[in-house]
Amino acid sequence: MPNSEKLRRMGLDKAAFLILLMLGLIIAKFVISSKTSFNLSGSIALKGTGLEVSMPSSENWKLLSNDFKYENNEFRISAIMRISSDSAISATWRYLLIPQKTDPNERFLQIAASLQGHIQYAGAEEFGQFIFDYARIESQKAFIFVGTAVLPNGRNLVLEVVGQGTAVELSEKLFKALLASAKYNADNSFVKGALFLDDFKNKFMPDVADADLSEQMISDYYRIKDTAGNTIGFTTDTLSYSDQSDNNLPLSSGNLLFYSPSSDTFAEHSLFRSDTKLTSFDWTISQGFMLTNRQQRTIIQLRADVLTIEKSGRFEQMPFTEIMIPDSLFDLVVASFLKSDFSTLYIESLQADGRISPVILSRIKSTETAALPERSAAQADFLGAVATSQKMYFDGRGRLVSADIQGNFTFRLERTTRAAILADFPQWLDKIQQLEQSQNKKNQRSR
Repeated sequence: MPNSEKLRRMGLDKAAFLILLMLGLIIAKFVISSKTSFNLSGSIALKGTGLEVSMPSSENWKLLSNDFKYENNEFRISAIMRISSDSAISATWRYLLIPQKTDPNERFLQIAASLQGHIQYAGAEEFGQFIFDYARIESQKAFIFVGTAVLPNGRNLVLEVVGQGTAVELSEKLFKALLASAKYNADNSFVKGALFLDDFKNKFMPDVADADLSEQMISDYYRIKDTAGNTIGFTTDTLSYSDQSDNNLPLSSGNLLFYSPSSDTFAEHSLFRSDTKLTSFDWTISQGFMLTNRQQRTIIQLRADVLTIEKSGRFEQMPFTEIMIPDSLFDLVVASFLKSDFSTLYIESLQADGRISPVILSRIKSTETAALPERSAAQADFLGAVATSQKMYFDGRGRLVSADIQGNFTFRLERTTRAAILADFPQWLDKIQQLEQSQNKKNQRSR
């Protein structure tokens, strides 16, 4: 073969090799780009609060839930993307129910200490609607971008983008894009709930104490049924007022709860006393678990807008915010709501165990009641803390008609009479009488 032909073929081979190499690089770049790029989702609303955020959205990102999930006094929504065996990114929005007083820079130092890392840089900058304090924190195992802002309703919004491996540049780009996506609509159910509760505490409660409760005690009785419709327990509530009470806490509510499913037998007795404007209250809850022979006592006090919760010898304090209401007074809240001009409210119910349960309270139109309990006028949807799903239905006077609770233990509450409860549970006669007598009322009205 002539030398010229050999050279020509060698040139073609090199050209083909270079073309294949370029194609390989283009494909590799495309694969890497597809794994290290992102789009943002549409706005995801946190029900009732006016807050909307976006999340990273592409086939490589896994959204851990389609909506905000509530746990431990905060709402969260998260997504994660794994780039390689040693490289990944996660993004989490957090909405905190309890306003945080800690300075952001101090909080960044706490995060760095918990990671055994250091703050690479920190600052404050406007992204979208809000000014965020932010920081980049690095440790040997991971890096984290943290941003925090105070929303117009006084609640804290936090974004955390955590990365491992070499995805620092992508993580920072994502972090800034997500910060800019946060939006707040001022016309929301949270704002309406705060306005409503201010009126409830300063006008409705004093009026109902002087009128409806001045001469009579209100009592409610409910059967607890399992999913098969079997009666497995009961609960009864009382509400009364006495202007001769101790400690200037004239409004009193008592509760007795008993249920015995196949797994355990549980009993609870609580006594709640407050002033008529809900500036101070004492709440004592005694619980018994018969299977494990365990007793538990919880004491919740409100003084000077601060809640003190004593449980199992431990003390916890947190602010009693403008949007909170003790669960013992929830029926009064519904009664006041039905007399108001509001159609939907967001409020936060303080539970007997000290947890906070966000609630959407809405008016039910007459055309929507076909599939709901008879005489339903209002519906309360509890968004977490107590159970996976909890829906309560009320009649036109704010009286609970029924409730459906789903969680580790699924059951239903149905309103009934005192006589029906005593027929099913005669052994509880003395306890029920003690609860009623402790209210010390001139007259009793059984509802």
